[in-house]
Amino acid sequence: MRKALITVQEQQVSKPQIRKLDEIIKRNYRRFVGEDNLTSLWCRVPKGQMFTNYDDSRSSLVTLECPEDFKQPTRVAMMKAVESEWLTVTQQHPDELMLAIIEPELMTTLLGSNQHRLSFAGRIFFALNMLKSAVKAKFIGAPISFNPNL
Repeated sequence: MRKALITVQEQQVSKPQIRKLDEIIKRNYRRFVGEDNLTSLWCRVPKGQMFTNYDDSRSSLVTLECPEDFKQPTRVAMMKAVESEWLTVTQQHPDELMLAIIEPELMTTLLGSNQHRLSFAGRIFFALNMLKSAVKAKFIGAPISFNPNL
């Protein structure tokens, strides 16, 4: 199972937009990467905690895991396809979207780095919150979404 980590400001995109954007990512993932299951984790940072040029940021960060042998031309084509559809939904400027397609080892490092900032109790609390978010998402048919603040 491959992973995607998408970071947006909490009030930047609506829940219906998140569902649409999640569909866009997964459809393009199937098109360019393959039929691997892609689990998307939506990190909704509370307003006032992401800044660009000293103002509330409208930037979105989309990081997708790919196979080790993922070819650069396919990687670029996928990023262009996701970018085009994403910007149509969000009305963001292209400079407000960062796309990264990374290999499994780097994705593991990225996701693990979030755990290193937490105490042991914090990691357990975070894991329980993620489990709760995953169950809720499965039940209502929505992407897994979490607030990074504990």
